[in-house]
Amino acid sequence: MATDTEPACVNLSYRLILIYVSTSYLQLLLYHGVTDTKGLLSDEEVMISAKCRALSKLLPSLKQNGHRVLIFSQWTSMLDILEWTLDVIGVTYRRLDGSTAVTERQTIVDTFNNDTSIFACLLSTRAGGQGLNLIGADTVVIHDMDFNPQIDRQAEDRCHRIGQTKPVTIYRLVTKDTVDENVYEIAKRKLVLDAAVLESGVEVDNDGDTSDKTMGEILSTLLLG
Repeated sequence: MATDTEPACVNLSYRLILIYVSTSYLQLLLYHGVTDTKGLLSDEEVMISAKCRALSKLLPSLKQNGHRVLIFSQWTSMLDILEWTLDVIGVTYRRLDGSTAVTERQTIVDTFNNDTSIFACLLSTRAGGQGLNLIGADTVVIHDMDFNPQIDRQAEDRCHRIGQTKPVTIYRLVTKDTVDENVYEIAKRKLVLDAAVLESGVEVDNDGDTSDKTMGEILSTLLLG
C-alpha cells in the first residue's frame, strides 16, 4: 500500500506459485562439501528442481514485459544454485549476501539501479533485506520464506521505496506438500495476529471507557471467530 511519501501508483500485489519438487538433492551435495556441482550435474539436472523450472518460465516472461527482479533466499548455498539457474536461463544479474564487503554493497545497488541491462539481483534475505533501496526493480521473488513474515516484508520493501514509480509485484515460491506450505500458513497466521494486536489492543465501550484486550481474548477471537 502506498504511503503519503510514496507515489500512489506503487501498489503491492501478491502471487503464490505452488510447485512440486524441491532443490534437496542439490543442497545435499553442498552440505557434503561438494561446491563444484557444475562438474557433477548437467544444466538439465539443475532444472529438475520445480522452483528452478518455475523461474525458467516466470523470469523470461517478466523480462520480455520490461520488468526487473529481486530474488531472495535465506541461504547462500541456495543463492549458488540460483546463480547457476539464472546462467541456464540466460539472464544478467548481480549478487549481494552476507559475504559481500560493506564497501561493495552500495556499488552493487547503484549499478543495478542505474544499469537497466541487469535484469535480476540475487540477495540473501537477512543481509539484503534491510536498508537497501533497489527501486530499479519492480518485482520481488521470495524463493524460500522465513518463519517470521516481517523479515520477508522487509525484503519486499527493498524496491517498494521512495522514488519507485511502478507497481510492485511479489511472488512467493511454495513447494506443494512440503514444509513450505506449513511455513506459509504460519506466516499468514502471524500477520493476522500482528494486525489484531495493532487494531484491537485498546477498545472503547459505549460509555467512553477504554479497556485493554488481553492476548488471550485476541487469540480466542482469531481461533473461534
